[in-house]
Amino acid sequence: MYADVIIAGFGGQGVVLAGTLLAYAAMEHGLHVTFMPVYGPEMRGGTANCTVVLSDDDIGSPIIQRPVGVI
Repeated sequence: MYADVIIAGFGGQGVVLAGTLLAYAAMEHGLHVTFMPVYGPEMRGGTANCTVVLSDDDIGSPIIQRPVGVI
């Protein structure tokens, strides 16, 4: 099993929370997980996104080229 997701939005906290919850849920099910949040340069209200990769096997890189899901 392999799945990768990009979660994007403004402000940051909801985006990071959604990514964190997805990552922790996958870890609870015994999957390998990478989680990488990225914030824009603005102090408040700027862009935010995170990538989450889930896999049964080791994950070579957290970088996503063609995501399976986008939120």
